[in-house]
Amino acid sequence: MLLSKAGKTGLLALFKGLSALCFVIISFKAFANNPVSDYVIEGKPIKPWKLSVGNAFEWGIPIEDQQGKTKRANLIVSPIEINKPNDAINVKWRGKDKAAWFSNITLNGNKIDLSSVEDKAALNLEIRIHREPTSIAKITMRCNWKNDCQGELPLNPLLSQLPQDEWTALTLPLNCFNQEGQFDFKNVTDIFAISTQGKMELDIANVYLVALPEGNKGCKK
Repeated sequence: MLLSKAGKTGLLALFKGLSALCFVIISFKAFANNPVSDYVIEGKPIKPWKLSVGNAFEWGIPIEDQQGKTKRANLIVSPIEINKPNDAINVKWRGKDKAAWFSNITLNGNKIDLSSVEDKAALNLEIRIHREPTSIAKITMRCNWKNDCQGELPLNPLLSQLPQDEWTALTLPLNCFNQEGQFDFKNVTDIFAISTQGKMELDIANVYLVALPEGNKGCKK
């Protein structure tokens, strides 16, 4: 799903309006280790979710012990420390090999039903940006293990609003991934895939669902 210029403008306006929700200093929450709502904790996926990296040369390369890299090392993942060793990961896109198309980091390996909270919840990523993307960057959710069952959001206008080298929360309402009404939230298989063809660097600590504030409709008109 590629957003039109008007769609991108509307999305940017939405997230500016959600500043109190989206761009806050992280206060680490107590996680329940529930794979339906908690996906990455301290840089580690909650089972049965799995993290992997890939590009056109090879997809689905497992991240093990918080480490991994794509073929030709265009994307490298490594553990870092916030408050204790290995409680987050660094994800660095080197942008060296254009033939590799988009390199991505993906969380999948499970299937869940989020249809009941599509208009009530958001995907919350606790991240720290070191380098904004130098090319098109996007975040994608996928359903039914199919490339034609997915929702995609441009990351460039969102990341440009985040402070660099500070922990912040990027909060994406679930229904923003379903603006064309074709996404199957009953069968979510990829919680996120973050990808770019250029250079980009960020840290990821935690990824989980949060409730939208009362009265906030996300991307729903």
